[in-house]
Amino acid sequence: MVENLKTLTFPYINHEKEVIIDNNLESYLKSIRKLNLFLSLSYILKEMVGNANKANLKRTYFFVKNLDIKSSIHYEEGMKAFKEEISSFSTKYIKETERLGHYVRIDLFISKNYFVMSVTNTSQILPEEKKRIEGRLKRAVQFNSMEEVLSEGLDTLEGAGFGIILTVLTLRKMGLDERVFKLIEKEKGTQTQIIIPLTLLDKQEEEFIAETVQNEIKEIPQFPEHILKLQKILSNPNANFEDLSHIVNKDPSLIADLLKIANSSMYMLPNKIKTIEEAVRQVGFKGIKNLVLTYSAQKLLMDKYNLKSIKDTMDHSAEVAFYAYEIAKKFKYKEIIDEIYTAAILHDFGKIIINSLKPNIIDKISKICNEKGISSNVVENLTDGFNHSIIGAKLAEKWNFSKALVEAIKHHHIPLGASEKNQKLVFIVYLANIFYYYKRKEYAFSNINYQVLKSLNLTEQKEFDKVFQTIDSILEDRKNKVNS
Repeated sequence: MVENLKTLTFPYINHEKEVIIDNNLESYLKSIRKLNLFLSLSYILKEMVGNANKANLKRTYFFVKNLDIKSSIHYEEGMKAFKEEISSFSTKYIKETERLGHYVRIDLFISKNYFVMSVTNTSQILPEEKKRIEGRLKRAVQFNSMEEVLSEGLDTLEGAGFGIILTVLTLRKMGLDERVFKLIEKEKGTQTQIIIPLTLLDKQEEEFIAETVQNEIKEIPQFPEHILKLQKILSNPNANFEDLSHIVNKDPSLIADLLKIANSSMYMLPNKIKTIEEAVRQVGFKGIKNLVLTYSAQKLLMDKYNLKSIKDTMDHSAEVAFYAYEIAKKFKYKEIIDEIYTAAILHDFGKIIINSLKPNIIDKISKICNEKGISSNVVENLTDGFNHSIIGAKLAEKWNFSKALVEAIKHHHIPLGASEKNQKLVFIVYLANIFYYYKRKEYAFSNINYQVLKSLNLTEQKEFDKVFQTIDSILEDRKNKVNS
């Protein structure tokens, strides 16, 4: 017996349809109180839908080219050209797909004690295609971790079912295996299903970090006593400059370091600051509090880790922080303006720990994700406890950062995971981070979270580009001024 059935049907799948599917999956999981599994199930469903769509487009392509898809000679000839053209499939083929009556249907439902994601297309699977899927699945189950996959190298995995490998590893992360995947041959099409026990869905996804990382975090010291006192004074709304100077003047090196950071490219303030008094006048008590927090976190990490790794991370974060501050200003998010810069400056500091323990793993993951258009959080969650967002959040909790800062660090790649209270802050840090990669053409507009874009009325690329270009020009002007 089927319950809570949700059905979506499309003649073909493009980015606009993917957004609709994602939004419906999110709403469905929310309705059955399983939203915590959205990231994993979203990736799996996209793989299922993408493969179904590709199968239909393949039939259309062979029809237009007057090739018999059931002929082994024609199939080999057609597939060579199809693989080259699929990434930029013309409108002609898409319209023809619709004319021929092809479609992809997505069904989400509860059956007995199982949650089912079912995807049906109108293309009967060929023996050659079935054999290839079974071969890829057989290879996929041989990998036990993402580290093993990365060691193979992306070039080796091209055409070897990378999507199936990630799907299998994602299922394992959820406590499942490849047996929940079903391939069903129908008279007029093919259906794939993922069948998940509801009892398993009652479990929360673990925020697992490797034991070596846990030990690293334990060894990183707490903030020094005078920094904690300074933070307490700066948090007091009734504090004055005398209270501040009483602590700061006891530590001339702290003054020098704070002024150095305040005048660095990290903050890109419009005027050079020569004294703490001037700093307070320019950025206020909350600004100084955030400056002290950034300085303290950076100093503790510098005492322990490779300076180049820290510099690379902080250079990236400084640019992201500038974008975040300007986005918050532009959209008049006054309630988060004081915290947004610090949240963005510290969003990636989990990478510093990972790079010291697993050199190059972040770079390898970034390369794969950029080339495949996959969220880095999907892949990092499949490593053996090396997700930089979770690691950064654990360290932030150890240092007693505010809940808002912890959430910004933890969810800067998966913004929908943020609480409603801190959603604006997380959305802006997420988008500012995207700006950094978008500028370098390493991130496509089509891959940006739709809900974040919708919250700022930036769902049209021309509107997004307008905002990005305006803010980026401010950054470049400020850089030129700092360097002149």
